[in-house]
Formats: sequence, structure tokens, C-alpha cells
Amino acid sequence: MKLNRVMKHSVRLISIGLLTLFFFGCNGGAQEKPVVIDYAAQPEEFVVRLEPNKRYTIVRGQEQFPFSLTLKKGLAGDYGKSRLIWNKIDREADMLRAQYRVPYLIRANGKDYLYIYGDQYGDLNFLELGEKYVAASDNTMLHFYEEPKDPKQLPVRIGIHVLGPAAAELRYHVGKRGAPAPNDPEGYRYCTAADAKQKFVTTKASTVLLFAGRNAREEEGKKVILPAGSMFTRLRCSGRENTDLLLEDGRVFRVKERYLFGEPEAVMDVRDLADNKFEYKKVEG
Repeated sequence: MKLNRVMKHSVRLISIGLLTLFFFGCNGGAQEKPVVIDYAAQPEEFVVRLEPNKRYTIVRGQEQFPFSLTLKKGLAGDYGKSRLIWNKIDREADMLRAQYRVPYLIRANGKDYLYIYGDQYGDLNFLELGEKYVAASDNTMLHFYEEPKDPKQLPVRIGIHVLGPAAAELRYHVGKRGAPAPNDPEGYRYCTAADAKQKFVTTKASTVLLFAGRNAREEEGKKVILPAGSMFTRLRCSGRENTDLLLEDGRVFRVKERYLFGEPEAVMDVRDLADNKFEYKKVEG
């Protein structure tokens, strides 16, 4: 009798153990509860930084649904895998450098978007999230120079040319299908402070368009002869060829900067307004 009771008790403990293992196995072990993103607690338009491989629950008015983005390193090379779960969507895709990305959920223009961003490489995939569809694209030339917080004021760094490669920091907004678009598509592209530190000096007199300052209007420019020995720094570009440079006294002069076909990369060609080569050199120290 006593032996039977012991056996029954042992069987009961084993059954409880198996049920426990089954329960935790079905629920991913000690998996955390999904993080709730309640649209009612957010501004009308918002940017929320997410964690990859974490479960979320979207609460949007009367509806709620699961949301997650899994980013995994591939078996070889730079390509990995992404898996998006959003409402009725379960989408897998190959993604360059997937394991290095940071996702952002963005609400703008009455729609939902997902930015999957790689700061180290400048990789950016942007997706429009519908109820049953995903419209995806990418732009690998954009970088965030600080954490994005407003869909209408995305802090974007782009590459420009001002006497060679430089960078400009602009404000963008979430545009059509989620694509980032510049707030001022036709404006000046100013060099970053780091790119504007280097000093240069002209080594030959040049015909340039001279402005009283950086805020002068386009029609105020005057064609003058800029003498050799003029000290300047890089300032900005505009249009297809305009390069503006800043003199030590605050005046601005303009030359033309073009890139000619060459291998392995294009050849920079900078000319003054008389179509003569603009000659200058770096000031060391």
C-alpha cells in the first residue's frame, strides 16, 4: 500500500513537471510580456525607438494587435534576415547587415511607417505598414546625426561636394511611402562644422561671384577678381554646380564645381566664372 502511494505521488510530480515544461516551451521560456504602445498616449505624430527581437502590442483606438521585428545575422557575409509581424502581416526578407539595425515606429500623415536604420553603415530601409500590405524601399545614403524624435524634423546627414566630399546636416520629413524627403529641397547645403575647419588660400587670381555675406540674396552677387593669397574656408553648395566659399572677413564667393568621368572615381574640376581652373591649396596647421 505504502509503495503504491509513493508511486502515485511520483507519477503526479512527473506529470506536473511535464506540464510545466510544456507551458514554458509553448511560451518561449521566461519570455517577457509584450510592451504596449498605446497611440492614445502618444502625440498625433510620433517617433518611437524600438528594440529588435522584442514583442510589442499595438493599441490603436478599439483595435490591438501584435508587433515585432526580428533581425538576425546571416550564416555568411553581410546579409541577414528580418521578420516583421504587424497586424495581419508576417513578412520575412533578406536584409543587408540586419544585426546592426535599430528600428523606429513612426506615425505620420495618418499612416504607420517603420524605419530600420543602421547608424554604422548608413543603411536605412523604410516601410509603409498597411493592414495587409507592406510597401518597402531603402536609401543607403542617409544618416541620422542625432536621435530622431519628430517625423517632420528628421535630423539627416547627407554627402555633398564643396571642394571635394563633405557633409551637410538637414531636416527631413516622412514623405510618400515613408521615404525621407528634405524640408527645403532647393536650399543651400551647408558644410558641417568639421568640414568647415580646414583653411585654404588662393594661389592665382580668379574671377568669382562675390556676396557681402552668407545671407545676401542671389541677385546681389557681383563679378570681381579675387586676388591670389585670399584665405577662405568651405561653406556650402547649391544647385548642380554652385560652390560657395567663405572669406576671412565674412564675404562669400562662388565658383563652379563639376565632376568628370574617371576611373576608379570621378575627377573633380573646379573653375571660376571665366572658366579658368580655380587654383588654391590647403593651409597647413
